[in-house]
Amino acid sequence: MDNEVSVKPSSVIVVGAGIVGAAIAYHLARQGAQVTVLEQDSPGSGVTRHSFAWINPHGEFPAAARALRAQALADYRRLQHELPALQIRWSGALTYGAADQQAPDTDEPTAEASTRWLDRAGVAQLEPHLQVLPERARYAPGEGSLDPVAATRTLLDAACTHGARVFDQTRVLSLRVEGQRVLGVNTAAGLHRADQVLLASGCATPALLAPLGIQLPVQASPSILIRVNAPPGLVKTLVSNSQLEIREAADGSLLLAEDYIDAQGPLGPEAIAQQALASIRQLFRGAQAITLRSVEVGLRPMPGDQLPIIGPSTRYQGLYLAVMHAGVTLAPTVARLISQELLHGQTCAELAACRPARFA
Repeated sequence: MDNEVSVKPSSVIVVGAGIVGAAIAYHLARQGAQVTVLEQDSPGSGVTRHSFAWINPHGEFPAAARALRAQALADYRRLQHELPALQIRWSGALTYGAADQQAPDTDEPTAEASTRWLDRAGVAQLEPHLQVLPERARYAPGEGSLDPVAATRTLLDAACTHGARVFDQTRVLSLRVEGQRVLGVNTAAGLHRADQVLLASGCATPALLAPLGIQLPVQASPSILIRVNAPPGLVKTLVSNSQLEIREAADGSLLLAEDYIDAQGPLGPEAIAQQALASIRQLFRGAQAITLRSVEVGLRPMPGDQLPIIGPSTRYQGLYLAVMHAGVTLAPTVARLISQELLHGQTCAELAACRPARFA
């Protein structure tokens, strides 16, 4: 990190009470800032509620995001130590696909993000109900998942114990601007003022910035979250293969993440959910009696270059952005770094590739 002189804000408005906004509010309030969180619906009710919530430092993402994702597991464990009410299921993740069968047989033994290869016998030991076994699979024992709405509420409750105020059902109509400085936000209930306004408002962010002449390239990227009634313990770890991503939720149901293809018809959410049920019955022994509980479409904020957008506005003082895909994975790391920048005047090197200035 490079140190940079800045004025520490005594008050911060966080717009958006998803898991990213909640984590930021907690970190700021814990360090003494006067925090106000404004949420147009209820906490965690937006994209957070539709997240598969896999805490995963690996996967497909731009190389410039590695510095952030590499810290996710350690930051979640630190956060869990600070907040014992934060429930995380450290089940480990089992991933395999066609490409993995020819991949070099090398392990990655680095800290908590370590992975190792398992043969068929090792896979069967981890997932005893898996009846279609791969020749080998990569296992990451340090990875896990959580209930994102419950985690969001835990973070907000903790923020409130440090003096934060949370207003739900409070829609931000516009930013209050004077000259080149953002002074607060306008809501239906009136004006809220603060030294700093931080937008963690996901897909709603571009509309708030447009009146200021800021065009933020963020699209709403739909995805499908499927919940299935199933016998407890049918899936032991988090399993990701070419057919599905599946894990057990806190209430014993199964969660599946699927790509969104069409609004309806043979490639619509309901049809994809039925295909997912067929895949589970094929893959897992004892899954014949599973039933569909729900299928929902969530809209993820997807920056044009797929990198998070994190940092101060280059055009308006008092305005800071925090918009990203993979918000569940990145939330504690991003919140920690943002609090260091806002409250301690530091410039965090891990955020260098994420700055809004790249779109100027």
